Amino acid sequence: MRQSGRFIAARLQAALALLERLRERPVLRLDAHKKANSSGLDSHEKYGACAHQRLQLEALNKNHGRRSSNIGGWGQELLDRLKDAGFESASLSEKTQCINSVQDQFAAILRGILEQEPLNVQIKGRSAETVIHEILKQAAGKGKAGEVAQYLVGAKLKLRFKRQFPIVPANKSDRKSHSDLMTRTGDFEIENAAIEVAVGLPDDKHLSQIAETLEDNDREVWLLASHDRVMAWKNKLADMKGVDMRRVVVTSVESFVGQNISELGEFSSRGKAMQLVELFKIYNEIWVANVGTPGIRINVK
Repeated sequence: MRQSGRFIAARLQAALALLERLRERPVLRLDAHKKANSSGLDSHEKYGACAHQRLQLEALNKNHGRRSSNIGGWGQELLDRLKDAGFESASLSEKTQCINSVQDQFAAILRGILEQEPLNVQIKGRSAETVIHEILKQAAGKGKAGEVAQYLVGAKLKLRFKRQFPIVPANKSDRKSHSDLMTRTGDFEIENAAIEVAVGLPDDKHLSQIAETLEDNDREVWLLASHDRVMAWKNKLADMKGVDMRRVVVTSVESFVGQNISELGEFSSRGKAMQLVELFKIYNEIWVANVGTPGIRINVK
């Protein structure tokens, strides 16, 4: 489950799912646990969710490592080690104890990755937008894309406007109703604009919040989504009654952050790199230090 000496989170999650299946079917042949005509586990997400719930472990992603686990390359080796440890001849209670012990070890490593191992990114030879995209992709693997996106936007705004913005945890203090007069209308407010970061699929909470914000006055709303979901948000908002799309800007977090970085760096490779380093410094020292966790720090390789 290692690659270049490092544990891979997707493989650890898949291992938890495989071990969970052993509770119902204690067979030490990987093929007995695979989905028909597939390289993946049968009911992978189901068993992964059960394992995470049992261990009170935050899921790093919804598919519990299925898509990039490469279970065919290491799954049988894991089962063979259990066989060497006497799993097959053990009693039911001993089998359960063995599974619990191994899952606990994998969960401890996963918690370390989630809470401590930073996001690592390479700047050289990449556009600013690509760098931000790669960071968000890594963050999604930890189940932290929303937080990382919002804090990067906050760091970008501070870098761009040279002023401080409220430092609050992701998706906290958003407006819930018209009666919440002291609550923000978006994740960030600048003059006549409300900026909302939403990297997931369109949801009722954000859609109703945007509609209410537009009702207040002549404010603009900037909805920042992940690059692959921009069109979904545009279409959903365009179909909503009472939403004036002339006052709504829907763009990607990658573009919103990356374009300013390129401009501030005067479109030179050296300038871009310097601005990215400064962006990550603000992100780490102000946002992560106050409302984040070590596992979402950004480290430039």
